[in-house]
Parts: sequence; C-alpha cells; structure tokens
Amino acid sequence: MNDMFRVGEFFLNYFLGKKTMIGEKSLEISAEILNQLRRILILVVLTLGSLALFCMGMSYLIDRFLTNLDHGDALFTPSIWFILGFLAICIGIMVYATNKKNWMDIFKSDKKETPPAASSQLPVGGNAIESVVSLLILDFIKEREHNRAQKKTNTQHRDQE
Repeated sequence: MNDMFRVGEFFLNYFLGKKTMIGEKSLEISAEILNQLRRILILVVLTLGSLALFCMGMSYLIDRFLTNLDHGDALFTPSIWFILGFLAICIGIMVYATNKKNWMDIFKSDKKETPPAASSQLPVGGNAIESVVSLLILDFIKEREHNRAQKKTNTQHRDQE
C-alpha cells in the first residue's frame, strides 16, 4: 500500500513539473539527436525537391523545344533560356545537398567546449552517434546506481527506527 502512494506521488510530482523522469544529460543527448535528424531531413528534402523540380523542368524544356521545332520558330526563346537557368539552379542545389562535406558536418559538434567528464567517457575513434548512445547508456547506469544507493540508505534508516 505504501508503494502505491510513492508511485502516485512520483507521477503527481512528474506531472506538476517538480521532478523529471529523464536526467539532464539524457535531455541534452536527445536534443543533439533531434538536431542531427533535423539537419539530415533538410538535406534529404533539398535533394528530393530539387530532383523532382529538375525532372519537371526537363520535361517542360523538351516539350517547349519540340513545340518550337514543330512550328518552325526560333529554337532558343526566352522561355527556354529561363527553363535552362531554372535547371542550372536545381543542379546546383542537388550538388550542394549531396556534397559529402555537408553530410559529414552533421555529426560535428556545434559546441566549442565539452565537459571533461563526458569527453573522458567517449570512445576513441568512434563517431558522434556511438558517443551519444554510450553517454545515454552511462547516464542510465549512473542513475540506476544512484537509485540503488538511495534505496539502500532508506532501508537502513527504516531498520534503525
């Protein structure tokens, strides 16, 4: 019965914002993961969007070019030059979005300084995702150890009473 009250109190405090279920480091790691996912999503949308616009522009260019051939008009009209410029912009966006440097910059840290405790725990030669996952696991383990120690002291205090 006493445990049910503790669980109820824990959830009440959580919903009132007095305690959080997630540690501070875990929140920072989650924010970093979301930031990297946002960057990846932007590059993917840029690539797919420019590819779709390039395909539509090419089909419209071919249509205009063949229409001009059928009517005997000048082959390179201003609308064709405009379409060629549009296609050049689409190609430039695709080259930018698929550049290896842009993809590798996603996993570089934005912060200039890292906490000394976190940097000593990072695996040597690992990438950023491995570091984030290892920090998350270490944070979880430390939180569990802290909870066990706290339970142990609580039981000792009860035994003394």
